[in-house]
Amino acid sequence: METTRSEQVSLLKKCSRSVSSLSILLIIYFLFSRFLSKIYLYICYTVMTGKITLSLDVLKDYFSDKQEMLSSTVFQMTADIVITVCSISVMLLVARLAFKTTVWSCFKVEKKGITTGFKWLAPCFVFNMLASTVISFFTGFLNQMGVDVPTADFSIRQPSVFAVIMQFAYVIIFAPLFEEIIYRGLILKAISPYSKTAAVFVSALTFGLMHGNIPQAASAFCTGFLYAVIALRCNSIIPTVIIHGINNLIVCSPDFAEVLGIPYNGTMISAIEICLALFGFFLWFTQYKFIFCFDDTPKDEQNKAVFRAVLKNPILIVYLSLLILTVVFRLIKANS
Repeated sequence: METTRSEQVSLLKKCSRSVSSLSILLIIYFLFSRFLSKIYLYICYTVMTGKITLSLDVLKDYFSDKQEMLSSTVFQMTADIVITVCSISVMLLVARLAFKTTVWSCFKVEKKGITTGFKWLAPCFVFNMLASTVISFFTGFLNQMGVDVPTADFSIRQPSVFAVIMQFAYVIIFAPLFEEIIYRGLILKAISPYSKTAAVFVSALTFGLMHGNIPQAASAFCTGFLYAVIALRCNSIIPTVIIHGINNLIVCSPDFAEVLGIPYNGTMISAIEICLALFGFFLWFTQYKFIFCFDDTPKDEQNKAVFRAVLKNPILIVYLSLLILTVVFRLIKANS
């Protein structure tokens, strides 16, 4: 009995160290991306003028007549790509140098994983659709109560073919890839050896809150749960990168089609969504065990202790607090 207790204490210590290391990396990514978003205009000023300034007044004067450019999809998507690439590069570099952690093992390319990605696209689309519908009723209720609920706007401003290309690059390629590396790759790798259930929960929770607004947070939590289970089942993030990218493509396809002038785009998109929904419901009813029976670990006191240890980790709590404060701040700002 003493040996068992000793082993449990050792396991909890290893789990705590792993979660702490993970949380430090997540905080680094969060803070660096925020920092870079603040100085991005300074970088643009230097690139565009060949001069360096630290004066906010100079910056305001220079960009005062360039508001149309600043609000354009090309500029915004370029900023998002640069900030995301730099932030994740810094985080992965710290992970490699400080914690000897890499994500390359998460990119196992197997035929099973790729086919699973395409197969479970439809159920994930259905789950996202249902979650979004429920949240829309909730946000509609809040709007009626006079509360303005902010959400992300991915509509294409100053439409052009290049704007579509940049939007496609970020929303369909870069965002799914990097988000899967962080929220399925790093998180599942750090926590799943100790508790698959805790890993899936933390992955879904952080993925939801990361979006920074209530509607996306709620729907992303639901889809994040499915993505995490699929990544665990396939031992790879390749399937979820596929699902994530195609799901974003479906969501943005009306804007793409309208800018590119594709005829009957509404009818075609609706037909695709109906087919996906029918196939998705069929898979839900016939293969639901694939999702809901993902954790084959015996449910004993040790696993419960690990789950509690993960959620009580102080550094993880700090990271979650930063995400929650971001959601609250944006909600307050939208209603001020």
